[in-house]
Amino acid sequence: MTPTEAASKRKVYIFIICLVCSALFWLFTKLSQDNQATFTKTVAFHNFPDDKLSMSQSDSLVSFTLESAGLKLIMARFFLPKELMRLDADDLPVLSRNDARYHYVTGSMLAGDLEKTLEGRARVIDIYPDTIYLEMVPALRKRLPVILDADISFERRFDQYGPITIEPDSITATGPKPLLDTLSSLRTEHWDARNLRKNTHRTLKVKHPAGFPFLEMEKEEVTINVPVEEFTEATKELKIDMVCPDHLSPLDVRLFPNSVTVNYLVALRDYQAVSEQMFHATVSCPQAIDDDDGSLPVTLENYPSFVDVLYYRPQFVEYIILE
Repeated sequence: MTPTEAASKRKVYIFIICLVCSALFWLFTKLSQDNQATFTKTVAFHNFPDDKLSMSQSDSLVSFTLESAGLKLIMARFFLPKELMRLDADDLPVLSRNDARYHYVTGSMLAGDLEKTLEGRARVIDIYPDTIYLEMVPALRKRLPVILDADISFERRFDQYGPITIEPDSITATGPKPLLDTLSSLRTEHWDARNLRKNTHRTLKVKHPAGFPFLEMEKEEVTINVPVEEFTEATKELKIDMVCPDHLSPLDVRLFPNSVTVNYLVALRDYQAVSEQMFHATVSCPQAIDDDDGSLPVTLENYPSFVDVLYYRPQFVEYIILE
């Protein structure tokens, strides 16, 4: 490199360094001056009196302008807490308007809370809205049953074994009395349970009822238990009994046929527990039948609660009266 080229490069480096220094000096000067920036924050109330709840709130979003040194505003932009601005509802002033009582918080009160949060790093010079109104109504606590919203199917040969349980099966809800009086139950989120083949447990969220924005629930989730077992088809042949009202004299009647075959589904674990004595098939005596066409309808009066009867045959039997 020649001496001339080296001197040219030094001049370029010196120019760049001077330019950077000038830019930094200008930026420092600007950041040292007072500037303004607008922010927004969501406002929510808490710590309501025990017997009161919020029914309506005039505004939930507040917009405010901060004034401070530019560097502090940049810090506020990044470090101002982004969570809800929570205000205590228990000690708000009260205003009567159109025969209704409203609690309220003014812009100056909001500004004071904001400046306290900022710890003196900035001043609030403008805030909108200048007042937020809060309507409170009597609160009601009500125990509501939880209803499962689900489509459940099972693999071939498998089925539900016993009732589906929900834990807890009811939830205490707290809300405005005029609205909560109209609510009779809560529903879970929808669950598609397909091709189950074993006991299944699922945690589901409880849906917040539409039109109840201020409803509070003691639990947001419930556990669903679906008992599942493998089933098989079985049959039993039963003797048919004839029953007559007390005021009628029994006749000597012969039935054709005198037995009925019952087809049913039973869980494999209960297969050996089923006996003929658990079933009872009957017909009424002929003189108790108004429309006697020579046959009697068969009724399956009793069968075990843990089996699912598919069908029984025959459903009618013929008879003859013996002299």
